[in-house]
Amino acid sequence: MVGTASEWAHAALDPTTHLLPAIRSFCPAFTDYFRNTKTLTNIATYKAYYADADPFHSAMAFCALVSLYVWIMEKITGNASQVDGLWTFLPLIYSVHFTVHKYFTYQPAKITLLHGIQHASIWGKIEPRLALMTALSLLWCVRLTYNAYRRGMFKPGEEDYRWPLLRKTMSRPVWVIFSIFFIAIAQNILLAITALPNYLLLTTTSIKHVTEPVPRPVNKLILGDYVLAALFVLNLTIQFYADQQQWNYQNYKRGKNPQEKPLPNAMVDPVTKLPLQRQKETPHSTPEDAQRGFVTKGLWAWSRHPNFACEQNTWWILYAFVPLTFLPTDLDFTGVHWSHFVNYAILSPLAMNALFLASTRYSEQVSAQKYPEYKDYQKRVGMFLPIDTLLRAVYYNLVAGKETKHRVEAPVWGKSKVNKKKSQ
Repeated sequence: MVGTASEWAHAALDPTTHLLPAIRSFCPAFTDYFRNTKTLTNIATYKAYYADADPFHSAMAFCALVSLYVWIMEKITGNASQVDGLWTFLPLIYSVHFTVHKYFTYQPAKITLLHGIQHASIWGKIEPRLALMTALSLLWCVRLTYNAYRRGMFKPGEEDYRWPLLRKTMSRPVWVIFSIFFIAIAQNILLAITALPNYLLLTTTSIKHVTEPVPRPVNKLILGDYVLAALFVLNLTIQFYADQQQWNYQNYKRGKNPQEKPLPNAMVDPVTKLPLQRQKETPHSTPEDAQRGFVTKGLWAWSRHPNFACEQNTWWILYAFVPLTFLPTDLDFTGVHWSHFVNYAILSPLAMNALFLASTRYSEQVSAQKYPEYKDYQKRVGMFLPIDTLLRAVYYNLVAGKETKHRVEAPVWGKSKVNKKKSQ
């Protein structure tokens, strides 16, 4: 992705302008500020480092500190879910960091003929577009934290069910290496680079680009900002409904209502503890659905992981603020350049795509072993995209025979529902 300056539509998009120099200078700059024990215990040194060093340096130092914490806690507790408890907060922290960094740097007063000495306002120190991105990240954080909390992820000792299963497949030395480089380091780097779009937009305010301003500066919100914000909120709303549908189903399967209160004894099988009839809070779930073991209705009839699909959309929408800033303002598209869309900030959504694809495939391997009908669900419903499910619907309705269609759909949506369609 590194090229000559002429290959980039704007110098700020070129990683050799800000990003790579910041990475290369991190260690020398850090040792310049923190030379000895005295400087390590001096708050003034930390303030100066934060204000004067490249903002990416502070993010790198924080990422290294959190990685060390995660590794130490995993060694002490034997619990590999140390990052899981931080996952809901860290992207927001990095976003806030790049948004407020200018606020803590030196902003000289301006002397004007009409008003005399003028000090920079809050919006002279905090860019509105970055503030909007942070506000959206806060909404993301609230939703994910709420869902994680009610699922018990913040309980002491709570560990994601996949870690023990994965640990059993590895020898002790391999697990140690995996826990250091993936659990402690790679995951934290991944969470840090979620804010690459924020960093890129912040660099457009650098003095280096005074003579080359971006087409849509980050110090002013435009219609495109509000459109992206609306898309973000819509995506988040869909994700919330997907979470809620799964939550309602899982509680119904366990003989509870959505408030986690046990259903009346008459509604639950005394042996299997599975519900015997529908309940008004989850009218679409039947005892047959509970026996299947996993949710397949509502949004889950269109995507095997609608919440994960929306999660990946989240990072693409936040990345879209980068093209919004750099694309030319004319409508003839003559100035459109590939680097408006493909630049180092795209690593943020791409890395999240890779992570969710890998983790989802592993989760589905576990589900397919646990639930016999899950393989039929994989055949009939797409992993993430509803268009994938629509194409499968076309195949099973127009190409596959009726018996094949019935054999696949009955375990997924219930024999009664499929038989009803078949008789119509």
